[in-house]
Parts: sequence; C-alpha cells; structure tokens
Amino acid sequence: MKQRVFAYLHTHWDREWYRNKEDFNIRLLDVFDTVINELTNKKAPFFYLDGQVIALLDYLKFRKEKKDIIIDLIKKNRLAIGPYFASIDSYLVNFCSMLKNLEIGLNISGKFGQKDFIGYMADIFGISNSAFEALKIKGIDKAVIWRGVNPELINNNCNFIKNNIKTVWLAQGYFNDFFHTGNIEGIKNYIDKIAKYSKNSVLLPIGGDHLNILCDANSKIKAINKVLDNYEIILTSPFEYFKNSKFNFKNPPHEFLDNSNTYILPGVYSARIHQKILNNKAQTLLTRILEPINYFESNKYSENVEFIYKTLIKNYAHDGIYGCSTDEVHKAVEARFNKCIQSSESIIKNILANYKRRNNITGKTKDKIEVFNLSNSSNSIFKVKTPYKIKNSQIISKEKGFPDDILFDINKIPVTEDITTIYTSLIQTEDIDAFSKKTAKIIAPKKETKITKNSIENNYVKLEIKSNSTTKIYLTDKKTKKRYILKLTDIKDKGDSYNFAPDGKREELSFKNTKIIYDGTIESKLLINYKDIKLFAKLDNKSEFISFEAEIKNKKKNHKLQAVFVLNKNITNTISDEAIGITERKTDYNYNMQNHMPVNRPYELKTNSYPMQSFVTFGNCSVMTKGLNEYEIYKNELRICLLRATGTISNPKNPARAIPAGPNLKCEDSQYINKTINIEFGLLFNNHIGAYKNMDLFNEIYLTADGVFIRDDNYKLTKTLNDSYIYGISQNQKISYNIIKNKVVYEKMEKKL
Repeated sequence: MKQRVFAYLHTHWDREWYRNKEDFNIRLLDVFDTVINELTNKKAPFFYLDGQVIALLDYLKFRKEKKDIIIDLIKKNRLAIGPYFASIDSYLVNFCSMLKNLEIGLNISGKFGQKDFIGYMADIFGISNSAFEALKIKGIDKAVIWRGVNPELINNNCNFIKNNIKTVWLAQGYFNDFFHTGNIEGIKNYIDKIAKYSKNSVLLPIGGDHLNILCDANSKIKAINKVLDNYEIILTSPFEYFKNSKFNFKNPPHEFLDNSNTYILPGVYSARIHQKILNNKAQTLLTRILEPINYFESNKYSENVEFIYKTLIKNYAHDGIYGCSTDEVHKAVEARFNKCIQSSESIIKNILANYKRRNNITGKTKDKIEVFNLSNSSNSIFKVKTPYKIKNSQIISKEKGFPDDILFDINKIPVTEDITTIYTSLIQTEDIDAFSKKTAKIIAPKKETKITKNSIENNYVKLEIKSNSTTKIYLTDKKTKKRYILKLTDIKDKGDSYNFAPDGKREELSFKNTKIIYDGTIESKLLINYKDIKLFAKLDNKSEFISFEAEIKNKKKNHKLQAVFVLNKNITNTISDEAIGITERKTDYNYNMQNHMPVNRPYELKTNSYPMQSFVTFGNCSVMTKGLNEYEIYKNELRICLLRATGTISNPKNPARAIPAGPNLKCEDSQYINKTINIEFGLLFNNHIGAYKNMDLFNEIYLTADGVFIRDDNYKLTKTLNDSYIYGISQNQKISYNIIKNKVVYEKMEKKL
C-alpha cells in the first residue's frame, strides 16, 4: 500500500532581503496574480500564504479589485492566511511583540474570513519555548517548524506535541522546487528523507523563497503519481494533514536550537548590533512605559500604540531583525526603529505634560517629585530632566532645548527666547514601591560610592584596576568576597552575517589610562581608556550591579569584539532569559570552533554561542545588557559580543558553514568603519531571580514629573493580567510570570492633603 503524502502549495515571502521591499513587491504582484488565477480556474486546490498577512496587505495596496475574490477563496478554504501579522522571530523580540504580532494578524485574518490557523515558523533560525507560549495564549493548537530540531530529541517522529500544540517538523524544510523543474528522481529522494521520520502520512511543502505557485498543479501531480512506486501525493492543505495524523510524543526539548540536522545560522545574533540596540530601546519604551502610562490617560493614544507596533513588527522578519540583508534594506529597518522610538518618546512626554497641567503642577520643584514606578522593583534613585537646578540633586549632563511643558502646550508657541539649559539630574527619594505612582520627597543623599583613578565601589561591588605583569580589571562581590576579571578581546572573523568564523589568535586589548568623569553625591563614573574604545564604569549609592557604557569607534574590518568575564572555575551551565521565561543550557566549555574548521559538507559548525533577551546567569553572577543578544562560553570565560564587523551577507568560503545561506552580496555598512557604536551592559552578583529585579532598574522603567505639588497622591498598579505588559517576579525562589490582561488598573490609595 502506498504511503499518503499530504502536499501543499506555498511560497515563503521575505518582504526585503537581498533585494529591497519595492523590488520584492513587484515580484509579489506577479506571483500572487498567478496564484489567484490558478485557484479560480481550479488548476490547484489550495495555496498557503506563509503564515503572515503582511504579504497579502502589500499585494492589495496595488490590487484592490482582487479583495472580494481573495475573501471568497479564504471562505472556501482554498487560500489560507495568518496567524502572524509579519514573519515571526523567536529570540530577539520580547513577548509583548510576539503576542501583538499574533493579535494584529488574527484580527486582520478574521476580517478576511480565515478561521483556522497554524503557527507557521518554517524558516526562523531556531525556535524558543516562548513562541509556543504565545500560540497557546492565543488559542492556536497547531504549529509547523523546521530549523533547530534534533530528531533524536523528538523520538525520531516529525509529529509531536509541545505545550499542548500539535507540531510538525519539516524534516527537509519548506524549500522544494523539484516539482517546478520536473525532477522525478529528486522528488522521490526528497519524500524518502521525510518519510524516515513520518510514522503514517507525510507532509510535503511545494514551494520556496519568493517562488511562484506550481502552475497546473492538479495535472502535474496526477502525472507524477503514476511513476511513484511507494507514495501517493494528495494535493491538499496542511490543515488536512493535521486532521489525518497522530500526535503522541509529548516530551520535546525546551527549545529548538540544535544545528546537527539543519542550519540555525547563529551569527545573526551579533550581526548589525546597533540595530539590536535600537530594537531593545524601541521595545522597552513601547511595552514597558508607553502602554501602561497610556492607560493612565484612559487609552487616549491606543491608535498611536497600534501604529508603533505595526511599524516595529515589520522589522521582525528574520531578514530584518537578524541583520542579514543588504545595506539598502537595513537603512529602511533602522528608519523604522527610529520612528518607533521617536513616536513613543513624544507620546510619553505629552502624557506627562498633560498630567501636570490637569493637576495644576506648575513652578519649580521644591522638595518633591512625581514618580511613576512601572518596574518590578522598588526604587529610590531616579533621573529627571528640568529647565532649572533641583536642590539635593546631582547634575550629570546639560543641553540646550525647549522645556517639554512649553513644547507640548497647545496654547503656547515655543520661540527663540524659550530655548534654555535643560539639566539631566539624579535625585534620591524614599523607596517607591514597584508598580506604583507617588508624590515623593526629594532627600539629601548620603554618599555611599567611593572613586579613585583606579577604583570605584559602593556597599555591594568594587571595581579596581591593578598592574602586575599585565593590567587587569578586577570585579569583587563585597558580600561573598569573590573576585572576577573583566577584559576586552578581539579576534578576526572569516565569516559573514549568518555565521561567525574565528580566525587566528584572540587579542586581549590593553588600556591606556583612566580618568574620573565625576564623583557625585548619588553616582560616580570612571573612564577606562583603550585605543578606539572608551569604557565607562558607573555606580550609584544603592545599585547592586555595576554598569558599563562602551563607546566604540571601529577602525577594523572583519572582526569580533567581546567583553569577557573570567571566573575561577569552568562554566558548566547558564540560565538566560527568553521572551517569557528562562532557558537553562548545559555547556561544552572545552569546545573550540577553530579546532573543527573547516566544517564538512553539508553541515554547519557547532558553536558555544547562544541567544539571550537581556541577561545571562552563570554561577551566581548575571550579565545584563541593552540589546546585546549573544553570549559565548569557553572554559571559565563568559563572552558578551559588543561588536561584530562583517562585510558580506553570505560568504561562500565560510569555514563555519559548508553551503551558502544567501547571496554573496557586499554590505559595507555592517563593517562599521569609522562609525561610533554605544553599548551598555552590567554585572550583577546575583542569580536569574535577582537579574529580573535589577533589569528594570538597569533599563530605568519609570517616569518622573517635576513641579510644585499641593498634595501627596499614592497609587498602586494592580497586578492584573494583560496581553501587553510582561514582568517576572520571584516567588518561593522560583520565577513567576504574570501577563497583565486587557489593561493596567490604577487603584487610588489613601490620599493625604
């Protein structure tokens, strides 16, 4: 009896990659015109449009007259769209964005009549548990994946259940053009390889990147079936495969990040690193500050929030957020990130200005400040911008500009005379509870930091620079007395935007001198000067972690710069955060890529590099970052990538990957020659629970409003459930995740006049 092969026609659509969006959009018009023609003329039974609706929206911008035909095809189950708004990424975007991607996609798909959905993740470079959590929350019970799967860990069965979601692994991927070329022997071999992991029926995609529908598919499949000895191809939809297949295995791995079977292209976590930093800033502003404060304004700016989300998610297709496209494409990506940041900042400033006017908060701050603490942690040190000096504050910078109170007052016109000095100051208050708003008293700070030309410390951590045979930066946990080393290293890179390939010896950078930038009553800052790199170390009176700001002026091509934390023992395992939750990984700390290059065809070289959202914990230390998404382990070293300069999308001679992952197109912008990149990271002597708490302090998840307050108001943010606001807290020494549903509720507490 012949084995059934459920085949579906599809195309995988990158909006922009090795060509810009407009080039691909013209191709899309031709492709989808043909798809509609084939479906309406009944030359094919079904077409799957890649699990995202944005390609359809791009098409309808120029083919408005086709909308009714498309709706009819969808309602007749001959065309499927959604559930995502745009192609999903799994590791570099936060959970709010994942959920919003689905929310927008499901809403648009529903308006076109789509009712059933598959979490289609066929080409993303590894799949986190968070991606399945998002599907589960949105009620999607089916998924299709490819990259990152080790078949032994799914019982050598491409059908399995993860998070109660029936999941199919595409054992040979989504790209199959044997049918377009009429290669019968290729078709047989291809199906054989899939059938090896298929216990009953086989799921076979027919299509590929930007590929047209197989024309006259009904007739061609009928002819092919006549010459297949072991298989019968049923041209249908992936939905039919799910209906007719068994899913029993329920113990898959936590994440799919194994490259022994398929490429996962891990170099993308460090390619075009400045765009990862922009992404972190855009996501933090939107999801952690703007959304909750918008509720305080009765959701007045919800349409603006939706617009920012849509703009942001357009960057989340893997060829955008990963940094593996042409310079032309990434100029558009960067412009969208900046648009999101500017839009969020403008709305936040306007909300605060309106709040102050509504509550008659005018004049200069005397001894109080209004604080919206939107973080997981209580806090007592805050940053504020004012057009005047505040008593008991520490001024850390100043600039010329318009005060926000004038700029966002529609009854005033900012004029030249209104340009003044704007001071950025640090203030210290009583502790402000997590998720609360309070009119807080500014107190005279008690200085708890010490700084010299070779050291900086507070009650929790000490940094000191010592010179013996070499000069080292030592970091000491003052509670446990344990001491670690920080160094900067550089190594040549023979790889490309997809895969790092180390070349030669790792060079430890030597620094030139140090300088005290300021010794403040609240915060102190030390400069450690390297050639072409300024490394600033910061500590305030209350901080449990030390912050680093690196200003890197890159003057070299094809290399990788890392901050290396050296422990006194080998690192056997790590814990890093993902979009929601944590990932525990065992490490092969003795593994060295260079000992295994060049890799044998057709494989991709294993690495000791992994993705993270914002922190990684090793031992009882955590490194926190703002948009640095890659860490590496070797022996007793944890390495954080600060910059990777590479000049091509895909190097055909890359010794870390045997087969090109894309075109060999030059991308000089990703070399960062004579460009200055600003990086932020921090070291905390605490575990992942402490990292969750301190990440919010590191990211400054709060807002402040200055002025003269006639009363003290105290509000509490209720921890209700909401799709759009995520936080982690510790309970019984475990991480508990609370997803706030629908809205953040402010409850008015006791009011004191």
